[in-house]
Amino acid sequence: FSVAAREMRARGANFALAPVVDVAREPRWGRIEETYGEDPYLCGEMGKAAVLGFMGESKQLASDKVYATLKHMTGHGQPENGTNIGPAEISERTLREEFFPPFEKLVKETSVSAIMPSYNEIGGIPSHANRWLLHKVVREEWGFKGLTVSDYFGIKELETRHKLAADPKEAAYRAFKAGVDIET
Repeated sequence: FSVAAREMRARGANFALAPVVDVAREPRWGRIEETYGEDPYLCGEMGKAAVLGFMGESKQLASDKVYATLKHMTGHGQPENGTNIGPAEISERTLREEFFPPFEKLVKETSVSAIMPSYNEIGGIPSHANRWLLHKVVREEWGFKGLTVSDYFGIKELETRHKLAADPKEAAYRAFKAGVDIET
């Protein structure tokens, strides 16, 4: 990840949309190869190594480092029917015991700069519009001070896929109110 950061900076980039610390629990899921597997501990350890490789240990970004983004907050790795972006009916207990730990570890043990919400819904609420997830848990409970960055078309999908918003303006408003800072 240090080499990747150095190569990214050489090309003018300073922001990585990685690492993926999703806990993968559905083998049919089409993005399982992006993850570090099904073990929350391993996902946290590998994710920490990635963040430190990308960013280093200093809060000041060195000339050969890039900002890191934790992906995808959360439950993305256990979609119904193995369908990418499918809803994830996961209890709060399971979220806290299995899916949150890699994210929480990295928020508390590194200076990771961004978190990206997942495309899916948890309990019928899309992650890009889930204030409990993005504000209450991430900001208030864990003390995250960085940016929340949408996944590509994640805000638009509040209108098109999730049917939560009537138009793009309402989708943007709902995402902003939930805690999304930047649209990708």
